[in-house]
Amino acid sequence: MSTSAARLPLPVAIALACACGDANTTATSDTASLTSTGIDTGETTALATTDSPGTIDSSGAPPTTGLSTTDATTHATTGDPTTGLSTTDDITSTTTGGDDGPFAVYLDPAGDDAHGGSSPDDAVLTLARAHEILVAAAPDRDVEVRIAQGTYVGQSVTWTYYHPDHRVAFMPADYADGDGIDDIAGRPVFDGDGAGALLTLDVAAGEETHLEFYYLEIQHYLHYGLYFRGDRLDPEGGWNGGNRIYGVYFTEIGSLHVPGEQGYGAIDLVNSRANDIRNNHFVAVENHAQKAGLMHGVYIAHHSTGNQIRGNQFTEISGDPIRLRDDSNANVIEDNTFSNTGSVAFYSDWYCDPEANPNCTKPGGECPSWQNEFRDNALHCGYGGEQLPTFSYIQGGADYVPPGCPDHFADGWKRLSTSGNTTACP
Repeated sequence: MSTSAARLPLPVAIALACACGDANTTATSDTASLTSTGIDTGETTALATTDSPGTIDSSGAPPTTGLSTTDATTHATTGDPTTGLSTTDDITSTTTGGDDGPFAVYLDPAGDDAHGGSSPDDAVLTLARAHEILVAAAPDRDVEVRIAQGTYVGQSVTWTYYHPDHRVAFMPADYADGDGIDDIAGRPVFDGDGAGALLTLDVAAGEETHLEFYYLEIQHYLHYGLYFRGDRLDPEGGWNGGNRIYGVYFTEIGSLHVPGEQGYGAIDLVNSRANDIRNNHFVAVENHAQKAGLMHGVYIAHHSTGNQIRGNQFTEISGDPIRLRDDSNANVIEDNTFSNTGSVAFYSDWYCDPEANPNCTKPGGECPSWQNEFRDNALHCGYGGEQLPTFSYIQGGADYVPPGCPDHFADGWKRLSTSGNTTACP
C-alpha cells in the first residue's frame, strides 16, 4: 500500500530584507538590504506587455530593476529548503488512504475509455475518463491515478474533482512514494499536440484541493502545462491550494513550438495557495518573438499566496521565468537554477493599473504583491545570453501604491526579500 507525501505548511514567517546593487558583478552573492520604499537603480527595456492568464491586459511602463550586490546582512529563513535537483523525495510520507488503501484509476496508451479503470488490464485512455470515474465514485480516501509509461497525445481536461482531506495523485504506474527518476521506468509523456493545457484545476471553493503530480513529462501545449484556477474576484473565499508538483518535466510549451498566438506559463496559478513546486525541469518554454516576453516558467497571479518554488531547473524561458502579479504575497522562490531565461529579470512583479492602462479587465484594478522572497538561486544569463537584473518591478515602481490598494509600506512590509543569489553570465 502506498503512502501520501506530507504537505508543506504555509510559511509562518517571512524575512523582509530586499537587495539591490550592481548586476554586472560576476558570481556574486546577493544579500543587501533595502528600505521599505525600494530603490530605483535604472530602467531595462520593457517587454511585450499583453500579459495575463485568462485575460488580456497590457502596460507600457518601463520596469524598476533590482540588481545584485555583495553587502552582507542577516536574512531569516523559513520552511525546508531543498538544494539543487534531488533524485529522491526528501519529505516524510504518511498514510492517509485508510484501511482499504488508495482508490486507484489506471491509464494506459493502449487503454479504452469504455473500461472502468480499476486495474492495469481494465485501464482507460484519458484523464477525462479518469475524472468521470472519480466524480461518480466520490471515494472518501486518497486517490492514485496510475499512468503507464508511453505517450498520450492531445489530452486536455478541466478537473473539478477533489477531496479536502485526501490527495489525488497523478503518477507513473510503477512509482512509489519517495522514488526518484532512477526508480521508475521513465516519465509518462503527455503530448498536447497544440492543445491549450494538459490540466486546468477549476476549483474556487476556498479549501485545499491536494492534487499532486509526480514524474510526468508535459510537452507541446500552447497556453499552460498545468493551470490551477481559482476566482480572481474573490481573494478570501475563491481559492484552491495545497497542491504539489514534483519531478515533472515541462518542455516545448508555447507558441514557438505549437500553432497559436501565445502562451503564458508552464505552471499558472490564479488565486491558488500553499502549493509545493519542487524538483521540476522547465525546458524550452517559449513564445514566438512577437510574444516572447509573455511566457513564464511559473506565473503566480491574482492573490496566489504562500507558494514554495524550490530546487527547480529553468532553461530557455523566453519571458521572465518567475512572474508575480496582483496581490500575490508571501511566496518563496529558493534554490533554483536559471539558465538562458528571462527578458527583463529572473523575477518580475507586474499588475494592471487602470490609472495607467485602459486595457485592464479586472473590476477595481490590481495591486502590488508583498513579502515575497527570492534567494539562494543560481542566475545564468537571460534568454538572449545577456546579463539580467535579479528582479524588476514592471508597473508603477518599487514605492508606488495605486489608488484603492492597501499601502502595506505603512505596516512595515516590503515588496521583496532577496539574499544569497549568485550571478554568472557567461
